[in-house]
This record gives sequence, structure tokens and C-alpha cells, in this order.
Amino acid sequence: MPAQDPTDLDTVVDALYARPLDEFIAARDAAVRQVADGGDRIGAERVKRLPKPSVAAWVINRVARDHPEEIEALADLGDELRAATQDRDRGRLRALDHLRRERTEALVRTVREAGEVGGRTVSSAVLDRLTETLTAAVMDPDAAVVVRAGRLSRALQHVGFGIVDEQGEDADLVALHPAGSDGGQRSARGARAEGAAEAGKSSAGKPTAGKSSAGKPTAGKSSRAGKSSGAAEQAGSDLAAAEQAVEESSALVDRLEARRDDVRERLRTADAAIERGEGELERLDEELERLTAERDETRQVLDDAREAADEARTDLTAVEDDLDDAVERAAEARRRRREARGR
Repeated sequence: MPAQDPTDLDTVVDALYARPLDEFIAARDAAVRQVADGGDRIGAERVKRLPKPSVAAWVINRVARDHPEEIEALADLGDELRAATQDRDRGRLRALDHLRRERTEALVRTVREAGEVGGRTVSSAVLDRLTETLTAAVMDPDAAVVVRAGRLSRALQHVGFGIVDEQGEDADLVALHPAGSDGGQRSARGARAEGAAEAGKSSAGKPTAGKSSAGKPTAGKSSRAGKSSGAAEQAGSDLAAAEQAVEESSALVDRLEARRDDVRERLRTADAAIERGEGELERLDEELERLTAERDETRQVLDDAREAADEARTDLTAVEDDLDDAVERAAEARRRRREARGR
């Protein structure tokens, strides 16, 4: 049997993550045997280590396959955000961040209105994970690659120090990248922006001869230029940090708003349950009061009956004693009559 090449391995992995969630373990074991039989022992070991997706991750993978254009648009939006950050274009950043929210909410709303994905009901908690993962795909190019590929084993979150999974652990994104993808590929806009920035740094950092065009030393000017460049770089660094803080705080607001809505729904459900419980408790209290009165009445009837039974039992004993006496007297009378007849 010929060995499979990396493309074939990726086909196997894609098919595995496209299967129904309940079939994942059996399908993974079959895939390990398939790849091993093809002579790719390393690939087989890689497939063997792939964890079963969480429910949220499976739903997100299906959404990525069902809505590839929307996912691709969000990934491209991430490239534009990074380019705008590099260009320090605040107005563009605000507009792109607003667009990010609109596109994310639109896709989540589509899933919410459908009510299910691949035959599996989608809970509000899973919708929260979907929102967080889509945000992570915008903010991080590695996350975008994995989300587009539909290979998540856990939902993702973008936090201050990078990408973590739904359990708060560091997300291993590279292991899930399709072959041929470096996970950090950027759009042409992002690459050009970063390339221009690097060129600017290279040009600004080249050593000069320390002389003007007239051949005279220019050390003072170079020193002032160096200080000015250093101040500009510091200002740029501060701005980049501030823009990053804007992105992170916006993502946090999105997550908290979604969780707030979920908590509000839980509160409404709990309040309704409390109202039903209080009504039922009031009904039971009334029923208990009625049954208590009925019990007391029955107990009085029982006491009266027991008293009547005791009186009857006493009377019965007296009657039986009188009967015994009467029987003895009757026997004695019959005996005397026989004697009288015999005389």
C-alpha cells in the first residue's frame, strides 16, 4: 500500500472533524489505522493525539463549514485591523472594530435563530463560546487559520496575553493548522504595511558617515535626530499598546454583554420558577389547613367511637354476667322440677 502524502493526511483530519460528534472516537481510531497502513507512522501518531472536540468546538467547526464566506470575511477583517494598528489610523480602527461587532453578531444571530447546528441544539452557553471564538479569529491570525479549517477541539478566547481555550488553558493552534499554512499568513495589505514599517526602520537605523554633504561633521544633528527618532518610536509603542487595550476591552465588553444577557435570561427563568413555587406553596398551605381541620374532626369522631366502644364493652360484660346467672337459675329450676315429678 503506498504511503500517504501530507495532503492526504490533511484530508483525513478534515474528514474526522467534519463527522458527527458522537462518532469522533471511532472515526479517529479508524483514521489512525488508515494513516499507519499508508506508512505514515508520524502522521498516525499525530492523528491519535487529536482530542475529541467539546460540544462548543464541534458546533463552531460546523458553523465554519456552513458559513465559510462569513468566516473568511472576519479573518480578512483581522488583517485590516492589524494593518490599521500598524498605520496608527484611529478612525479606521474604530470603524473596523464596529464592523467586527456587526459581522460577529450577525453570524451568531443566524445560528441562534436556526436553533440547531447539524441536528444538535445550540444552547446560550455555546453561543457565548461562538462569539468568543469568532472574536479570537479576528484578533489572532493563528486562530483565524484553525477556525477557517474547522479543526477546533476547544472553543477559543482572546485575552490580554494571547489565545486560550474555553477552559482557560493555552490553545495549541499550530498543531491543528492545515499543511502548507504557517498559521501566521497575513493579507497583502497587512504584509505591505509591515514591510513598509520594516523598511522605514532599516532606513532610519543605517549608520551615517557623520558628515554633511559639504564634508563637515554633523554629530549634533545626528544626536538630535536620534533623540527625536527614539521619542517617536516610544510614542508609537505607547499608541500600539493603547490600541491593543482598545481591542481587548472591546472583546471583553462583547463577552460580558453576552454573559449579561444569559444571566438575565436565567434570572427571568428563576423568577418565574419562584412565582410558580410560591403559588404552589400557598395552595399547599391552604390544603394543609383544610386537612388539619379534617384530621382534628376525624380524631374527635374516633375518640367518641372509642369511648362508645368502651361503654358497650362494659355493658356487654355486665349482660354476660347476668346471662350466666340466669342460665344457672334455669338449670336449678329444671332440676327441682324433675325431683318434684319423681316423688
